[in-house]
Amino acid sequence: MTLSISSSLSLPVLRNGSNGSDVTLVQRLLNNAGYGSLVEDGIFGVSTDAALKQFQKDRNLTVDGIVGSQTWGALLPPTIGRGSSSYDVESLQITLNEMGYSLVVDGIFGSNTEAAVKGFQKNSRLEVDGIVGQNTWYVLMSNMIRD
Repeated sequence: MTLSISSSLSLPVLRNGSNGSDVTLVQRLLNNAGYGSLVEDGIFGVSTDAALKQFQKDRNLTVDGIVGSQTWGALLPPTIGRGSSSYDVESLQITLNEMGYSLVVDGIFGSNTEAAVKGFQKNSRLEVDGIVGQNTWYVLMSNMIRD
């Protein structure tokens, strides 16, 4: 499933009481970062709030229990592009392959990975720059939650 999102995407603001697939994504990201074993149910309740506040505290962010731009920036993987090589690139390649692309999963962001990213960005109506920053990570990861 490809989301219809403009290049002026702004990430959602989430807090205790929010619900839906964006909350599920936050719960998964918090679990992956080692903040508890949250049930990924899309309900932002007491456990998610406590895990988020601990995450914010540990990262020297404002501890308000709100997933805004700073917290999204800390939760999502770092920006990567051509020439990067890391576990995040490997994770990107695996995710793109699960969406139908055919990449060698080697953790190296080369021309084939860049072409796949540009194709994904175009199909998702994101800025087509071949760089996987906050917006591209968000849409990629959201697609995996929604599928």
